Amino acid sequence: MNSTHLPFEEAGPRADAMLETLRSIGYTLDTAVADIIDNSIAAGATLVQLEMIWQGQESTLSIADNGRGMDAEALREAMRPGSRHPGQARHKDDLGRFGLGLKTASFSQCRRFTVLSKPAGGEVSYRCWDLDYVNQAKAWNLLCHVSDETLIEQLDAQEQGTIVFWEKLDRLVNELQYGNPQHEAIFGNYVKLVEHHLSMVFHRYMEDGSLSIEVNGQKLTPWDPFLSAEPSTQRLPEETLFNGKVTVRPYILPHHRRLSHPDLFDQAGGLRGWNAHQGFYIYRNRRLLVAGDWLNLFRREEHCKLARIMVDLPNTLDSEWQIDIRKAQSHPPAILRNDLRRIGTRARTQAVEVYRARGKRLKHTHSVGFTPVWHENVRLGQRHYTINRQHPLVLDLLNRYKGAEASGLLHAVFRMIEETVPVPLIVLSEAEKPREQALPYEGVSDQEILPLMLDLYKDFRAAGRSPAEVRQLLLSTEPFNYFPHLLDQLPDV
Repeated sequence: MNSTHLPFEEAGPRADAMLETLRSIGYTLDTAVADIIDNSIAAGATLVQLEMIWQGQESTLSIADNGRGMDAEALREAMRPGSRHPGQARHKDDLGRFGLGLKTASFSQCRRFTVLSKPAGGEVSYRCWDLDYVNQAKAWNLLCHVSDETLIEQLDAQEQGTIVFWEKLDRLVNELQYGNPQHEAIFGNYVKLVEHHLSMVFHRYMEDGSLSIEVNGQKLTPWDPFLSAEPSTQRLPEETLFNGKVTVRPYILPHHRRLSHPDLFDQAGGLRGWNAHQGFYIYRNRRLLVAGDWLNLFRREEHCKLARIMVDLPNTLDSEWQIDIRKAQSHPPAILRNDLRRIGTRARTQAVEVYRARGKRLKHTHSVGFTPVWHENVRLGQRHYTINRQHPLVLDLLNRYKGAEASGLLHAVFRMIEETVPVPLIVLSEAEKPREQALPYEGVSDQEILPLMLDLYKDFRAAGRSPAEVRQLLLSTEPFNYFPHLLDQLPDV
């Protein structure tokens, strides 16, 4: 049916209702600021300066960059809600999509925001959206006004650039009052939250030197979730999916005992902690969208917290990956879920090995023929832990007390120990205070272990095994695998 000649009447949205609605898309302060910086990067900025000024109800936030800037007409178009079609072809480095980010991010945090911009060789232009004014006028009236003229002077002193200025920060300051130390501390926490988020989201830009971000005059340090500079970080094989458009790089972070510096543990845990940061990290044009999520493929588990997987996407796959306006959520296409599950399973398995090894080299604890002290068993669908009756030291003890009464008492004691292992307490302590958990025989002197090792060495030799065979058996027997250096003190006969 040809609709070009059908009768119609215009039914555009009410300005006041629509702009108030755009405030509730779901931005947080940190995601809103990051969305503004996306525009700076798209404009070729190499420096972004964020100022968060505490003045109680008069607090302000400004984001200034040295990007290409805009003339008056381009600025007016940029301030228009829905200034571009999401299906419109874009430059491969463009971080935008909907033409809403500047407006929705700003409206989510303040009732008035002004954008000032200056192209190279041009003049400063400025436009302002004021929600209180729009509510009164009931019209889409974009103001040609700036409340702080020092911003004009600041930008005019630059060759080019843009400043986004937020006022009436009702969502941020709410009832906070100037002069109240507790309220000022709350505002200070907002600053810290933004600092960490920007260090994480744009860490790859900061690492390669293409972008510098300052917050209140302090340059941010990039937060690398993969600890890629650590010698003990494991890099599993990289894969490309979706006809080469998607690149996946799994990383297994070191156990905290193998970090090169103690402070790295807290740094790598981020604001949300180690458990919350495991999983896939989705990047679009090197900009982080999703920071640690198993994408409904797996559950978060304590023993998988060392697995972090980098996924790189181009901006041409926004629709397939269901990237939202806030650029804070993403869902992989169904065709990739099996591959991502396979890669995630491999990474999680390796992470479990590192976690259980507790920082020791895997070849010492999981070589072929390894003899542990404890076994994990499943009984009636539930996990149980039992003492390994075939462990050489346990077996030696059982052989020494073969009498029915003594043997029965030993087995009863073993059973009591097995049934009362405080698993919930161990798991909770490991999750909350991992650095306070001791390794087996940690702090125990060699002189306490060497006599046990010598006795077992003699027993194995008496059974006809060669010195080399005995050394290999001891190296794969717990707890002697934690003391490989003591093998040099064993006799050669």
